Amino acid sequence: MVVVLISALFFPDKYAVNDAAKAVAAPEHAYTWMDWGRSLGISLIAVSFTYGGYQQTINLGNDVQNPSKNIPRGIFIGILIIIALYMLVNLSYFNVVGFNQMKGEKEIAYVVIDRIFGTGGANAFSALLFLGVLAYVNGSLLSNPRVMYAMGEDGSLPKIFASYNKRSDVTTFSLTIFSALCIVILYFAQEFDKILKFTIFLDSFGMILSSATIFWFRKKTKHLDGTGIYKMKLFPLMPVIFILAYLFVAGSITADDPKAALTGLGVLGAFVLIYFLVYNKKSGLIEINRDENENTI
Repeated sequence: MVVVLISALFFPDKYAVNDAAKAVAAPEHAYTWMDWGRSLGISLIAVSFTYGGYQQTINLGNDVQNPSKNIPRGIFIGILIIIALYMLVNLSYFNVVGFNQMKGEKEIAYVVIDRIFGTGGANAFSALLFLGVLAYVNGSLLSNPRVMYAMGEDGSLPKIFASYNKRSDVTTFSLTIFSALCIVILYFAQEFDKILKFTIFLDSFGMILSSATIFWFRKKTKHLDGTGIYKMKLFPLMPVIFILAYLFVAGSITADDPKAALTGLGVLGAFVLIYFLVYNKKSGLIEINRDENENTI
């Protein structure tokens, strides 16, 4: 479908004929650096979702041969391909629809296909787009419950999260909980923009905290330097830039939609509370077992 959108570039007769429609409208007032920063932050909310997904590959690291080499290679090659495709798609939007018309249009892809292939083609494209969304949902259902499963095995979540159906080898409980959470979010958020901001706000925290653990691991494994342990290149510059970028995105969401940010913090706080409750219970059981062993000895 992305290639079909790009193919619109080969129909110059369908381009927006009015040059004024393609031109960037002159601003009514001079924009400040704060205005530019706010606009950049708001745009990065959607961009973070559009280019996201690469991080899900690490959840499948146990199934990849030579993961320290193949996972980074897959991520970088995939990102470069996606950047090239999306830039060409945006060029199609700009040429066929026009800059000013895009600002008030929520179904830009539909408009492009409608102009190139007519209403029938646009309707067929919409149906295929729906299937594409289902493919994304399928990827999320494959990946995210595995994280819950691993946390259940590790003791970060209750052990029931690590249960699975022995006949089908499916992480039934984690999959059910994740699906239920998605349904609840859809029910209360309803609008795509609200769902997007809520999701990316939580994603930003996940990205920031995941990157921060690199510093802890580097300190913890300092004694293994020079023994062949995997080391990140350009450390610590790359994780610092990464963390600052997602801090900027989270701050932009907070400034643009405080309610979405507060909801995200509430959900995050609830899961952190569950973690500490489970962790304290786990620590208590360890102490009990230790006392019993000492008494036995």
